[in-house]
Parts: sequence; C-alpha cells; structure tokens
Amino acid sequence: MSRPSAAHRPRSGEYGVLRRAVQLAVALFYLALPLANAKGLEAVAGTLASLKLGPVDLTEPAAGLSAALAAGRVTLALVLGVAPVVLLALVLGPVFCSWVCPWGFLSEGIDAVRQRLRPRPWPARSWLAVRRLRWGTLGGLLLLGLLLGAPLAALVSAPRLASTLALEAFFLKAVSPVTGGLLLSLLALETFGPRRIWCRALCPVGALANALRTPRTLRVGYTAESCLHPRVPLCHAGCRWGLDPRAIDRWDACTNCLACVDSCPSGALRPVFTPRRAPAAASGATDPGPAG
Repeated sequence: MSRPSAAHRPRSGEYGVLRRAVQLAVALFYLALPLANAKGLEAVAGTLASLKLGPVDLTEPAAGLSAALAAGRVTLALVLGVAPVVLLALVLGPVFCSWVCPWGFLSEGIDAVRQRLRPRPWPARSWLAVRRLRWGTLGGLLLLGLLLGAPLAALVSAPRLASTLALEAFFLKAVSPVTGGLLLSLLALETFGPRRIWCRALCPVGALANALRTPRTLRVGYTAESCLHPRVPLCHAGCRWGLDPRAIDRWDACTNCLACVDSCPSGALRPVFTPRRAPAAASGATDPGPAG
C-alpha cells in the first residue's frame, strides 16, 4: 500500500477552520445588515433568497425558479440575478449549503448536541435512502407552486427564513407569524426528527444546487491505494451527512464541505475537478485523477 508524503497530507482541520470562518462571517453580515440599512446603506439589501449588491440583484436559483413558475414568466432581470449563483454551483457544487447557509451552520450545531446527548450512528449507506425524497420534495414544491401561483420553494427556504429573521425583528419590532412558524417547525424537525433530514433531503435550495453538478464540478477524489483505514474509514465518520466519500456519486448530495478531507490522515482524499472515470467504492476501487 503506497502512502503519500507528508507534503501531500492535509493539515488537520484546514478546511474546517476556513469553513467556520466563512459561515460565521455570513451570519454576522446578515445580523448587521438591518442596522446598516437603517443607517443609510442602500447599495446592499435583502436576504439569502434575493440580495441586492449595488446594481446587481442576486437570486438563489431555487427561489428564482419557484418565482418564475408561480408568475408564469421569466424576466431578464431574474436570469441575470440567478446566473452568478448558478455559475458558482456549476463550478464548486452545493457549497452554498455547507459554507454559506446559516441554517446549515445551526443544523450542524443541533446535530452535535443531539449526538452528545444520545449518540446514534448513521445507518449504512444512508444517503441512498433519501435520494427519491430529495428529488420528490423539490419537484413537489415546484409543481405545487406552479398550480397555486405561489413561490413555495422560496417561501420555505431555510436560508431565506434565517436571513429574514433579523430584518423583521429590527424593522417590524416583531417576527411575522409565517417566518416564526416556519422557523419553529424547522427547529422542531432538527431537534426531534431524523438526523439533519431537512438539509439532507427536504431543502429545495440544496436539491437544486446538487442538480446543477456537471462531471467537472468540484468533488472529493479518492485514491484507494493511499487509504490507511479501508475498514474503519475516518472520512466516513467525519462527514456531517453520513456520506462515505469513497462510494458516493455526483447525485448523492455531497456539499463539498471537505470535512472528510480534513478527517483523512493519509491524503487519500482531495478536492478535484476531474471527471470520475471509475466508481469509487469502499471495496478498494480507485477513483483516477489527482486525488493523491
């Protein structure tokens, strides 16, 4: 078994520290934004569903698609607003979920507390069990929104709700029943429901971002010959969603948080843009490419 040199091994927690810094910066940004708006800042305003940055109005793709279906038309402004976010997903994958979304940050914290109080391992190949639920939920929300003429995928978006909370609390001096009710429902689901079920299977934001993957979208590459723990993989234990990065494919909702890369002591896992030319499997198959 070949072992990579120390130069090729990841530094412990390298990506995790950076990811936490980005998540915290985003959360602080949306907490401070209402105060900045009240002080006269008008160039930046909005939520994680629709954010105005100077002359550009960025729109989260699931919210934009839901709004277009509900309205029955697509505007140039919507296309231009969605395009940069779509490009980000095409290149880096669903990093919005693991690096940006404040609800994902909160969800990870709740799950960590639950695991301390009552440790429960992920079921074997748990990612397979939620595939149909993920696509069915996204399709159902979009279809129902089309029939009702309401952007449901945007309304139930956890990142939109989380970033709306501070705006409503600051300007309305209260939280609307819709925002408060949905957030409390999501909190109850996170606390008492299946582990991280909203982010893993029910969130339309993450589902659509995952659907935007291409063969050259950023992913975790695996070199089986470099793996030092094939039977008890530390990378699998380190995944926040219970994924085994050696065995999943591009549709299994990996968000490229790179926690598995941080957990790998051998350098067998690395972020790569090369297409997967052979299935990576825990049995020892190698995923070719610059993954080790």
